[in-house]
Amino acid sequence: MKRVLSVLLILLLLWPLCAAAAAEPSVTPIRDAEGMFAIRSNPWGAFRLEADIDMSGVVWTPIPFKGQLDGGGYTLYNLTVTDYGSEVRTTKDGNLKAYDTVFAGLFSTVEDAQITDLHLKGVLVDVEVSKHCFAAGLAGYIDHSSIIRCSVDGQIRMVSTGVMVGVGGIAGYGCGSVYDCSADVELFFEDRNFNSRCEEFMGGILACGLANIDRNTVAIRGYDSCHGYVHNGGLVGMYYHCGMSFTPESMANNYISGFISFFEDNPDRRAYCAATFGEHLQMPYRYLGNRNDFERRETKDYSTVLAPETCAVPDHLDEVTPSGCTTWGYTRHTCRNCGYSWVDSYTPPCHIPGDWQVSIQPTVNSEGQEQLRCSVCDQLLDERPLPALIRVDSCRLDRRKLELYYDESLQLNAEVLPEDATGRALHWSSNAPTVATVDENGLVRAVGKGTALITVQTEDGYGRDSCTVTVKYSLIQWLRDLFTGRP
Repeated sequence: MKRVLSVLLILLLLWPLCAAAAAEPSVTPIRDAEGMFAIRSNPWGAFRLEADIDMSGVVWTPIPFKGQLDGGGYTLYNLTVTDYGSEVRTTKDGNLKAYDTVFAGLFSTVEDAQITDLHLKGVLVDVEVSKHCFAAGLAGYIDHSSIIRCSVDGQIRMVSTGVMVGVGGIAGYGCGSVYDCSADVELFFEDRNFNSRCEEFMGGILACGLANIDRNTVAIRGYDSCHGYVHNGGLVGMYYHCGMSFTPESMANNYISGFISFFEDNPDRRAYCAATFGEHLQMPYRYLGNRNDFERRETKDYSTVLAPETCAVPDHLDEVTPSGCTTWGYTRHTCRNCGYSWVDSYTPPCHIPGDWQVSIQPTVNSEGQEQLRCSVCDQLLDERPLPALIRVDSCRLDRRKLELYYDESLQLNAEVLPEDATGRALHWSSNAPTVATVDENGLVRAVGKGTALITVQTEDGYGRDSCTVTVKYSLIQWLRDLFTGRP
């Protein structure tokens, strides 16, 4: 009985740990463009970026997401989206009329999800659609999800013959929370539906819907040519629940700069366009601290599509700025005629490694260390240990005494143990170089009569040995020197 009670007590003590382990989702790391496709196969999963990822050349079709994505402060750059996802959701206009709608962006739909610390740089969402559609940099559709400390830098473009349509900097349609984010975006919408009046929405953060929107920064350059009803805002095009069960609390402390150029070719003119939201059918409970340097640019000329580039045949000058240690590289394209410019082909910040340098000298008692630093800014890039030195135990010459005749040579050899000793390099010397010399390889040469001491020492100083060299003359050398007077 006591044993059973003990087992039950242990299980009770371990239960909270087991439950916590079971509740903690495993996180899938993403390090390259191929890793991004792991989200497609597990949209409910938890993911974390562990590197800046170049999306150049990647054919990306928007995918749904219902999990957790931690960007880790890293950047997806050079992403191009030219199609909408396969997901269809119901959207509703200000009169609660329902539309079956498709979505374009990095994600088509983001539902009950959280995305943090993810940055999109050089994103291009460029779609031409005949369906009802919303496009945005991060998510075409958002439902009860949070986007925190993220940024979108790029262009979102739509040419449409649909009715329920919109473009947003971060999200297209829906509800959720957007905190501490930034959007530096060029938004373009062209309405080619001349038979029915579209419901068009444009917003630097959200095109249409409700959201908690706090502490965000928006730089917007909007171009909207609409033959229906315009709802354009620096933050939100139309602020309204649109049939979604979400109660926003706050829209506070945001900063909006830029402009929206638009026309509303419609006799029943509404022309909603303002710095925070174009039209609002309800208000958040907390609405304060929003600042702007925003310009509403309306034109009554409906004959020309409003676009950032006005040249029919542009002539571009391309200038490449290389990346620096902390700055992104990019290519800027500038039209020589109208002056319009845009940036693409980003390259991430990159240090230039120098040579490995010893920072801590190793000894026979301790490891050392070497460091790799940037040759430009001296930032530490990497470091690695240096193994402790293996001292020499012995150094023995193959001869201890040596007799040579004048002008003779002989090779001395030294055995150094152990064979893997670190400082086993040899240094040779003679105490009487007028009698005998020795070179760096141990070759002894007799140069004068007498006695010399040849010494070899290992580089680490722990091994040492000597050889006595006696130099004498042969009979022929003695007679030659006697008659020539050579000393």
